[in-house]
Amino acid sequence: MSKTKIPENIGQYSVQDCIGQGSMGEIWLCHDPSLDRMLVVKRMRLALRGVEDLVQRFNREVQVLAAVNHPNIVQVYGYWMEKGQLNLSMEFINGWSLKQILDKARKLPVWVACAVLWDCLSALVHVHSRHFVHRDLKPGNIMVDFAGRTKLLDFGIARVENQDITLPGTIIGTTAYMSPEQVRGETATELSDVFSLGIIMFEMLTGKHPFRDENPEKTSKNIQCKKISPIDFTEGVPNDIRRLVSKMLAKDAGKRINSAYACLMELDSIMRGLPRELSHSLSLWLRSVRKELPLPAPPKWKRSLFSIFI
Repeated sequence: MSKTKIPENIGQYSVQDCIGQGSMGEIWLCHDPSLDRMLVVKRMRLALRGVEDLVQRFNREVQVLAAVNHPNIVQVYGYWMEKGQLNLSMEFINGWSLKQILDKARKLPVWVACAVLWDCLSALVHVHSRHFVHRDLKPGNIMVDFAGRTKLLDFGIARVENQDITLPGTIIGTTAYMSPEQVRGETATELSDVFSLGIIMFEMLTGKHPFRDENPEKTSKNIQCKKISPIDFTEGVPNDIRRLVSKMLAKDAGKRINSAYACLMELDSIMRGLPRELSHSLSLWLRSVRKELPLPAPPKWKRSLFSIFI
């Protein structure tokens, strides 16, 4: 990351550090003295203000985050123009991205993967009910805070129903986590998000990406052609979880499990016997992974898994 001059203040917030840089600008960790809390400010680069598509994406993220209010979605605080720059302030999530977790832990315990999937699906059900499609779900856009709560973020390319800022045939998103219809340049739907989350769940359970290849072209071909079935999972993954993820990864959207809500209800049945409040257990597990400590005992799954394992 190139050296960026740290401003003293952004709006009413005291700037602490630059914690990210991207094509659209910088992400600043700030302190709000009025409420004595940390938060994040995304600031668009001055040079990009004339690039209409990027400005619309920045505005789109504000539009989506302002319209949703869910414990598993990052919360927006404010949006303003200052010295010719657009600024978006939002919740600071003190934790690790799922990408960081997978880089460290590789394959996750089944109960951890289920807990993360549960929170992500809960967020998606809420997002889809407001007629938004995320379009860029990937481990880097999922955070698990150190209290064990999972949060979705980065809605900059989300699509609002009946609105789109891209031309037909334009591929928007991160190739390795796209649905087949997105790879083909078709309009992303709620079921596209379900497919992307299926890729992420497969990766959490097996420690490997189901479609990634040596280049984006081969990865895209795998997404469109390589079928995932229950036999493709590693040992120790219960049968009914294999079947659920395989249905999420159906190539034909018409044969895919029909909604994030249907996924959530099926996962609810699979997780029968697990405590519904898993944040404390997940917090202890993540702490052990971060500090390379012995892993804590998993929560008791009060259900015989003998019949559902291969």
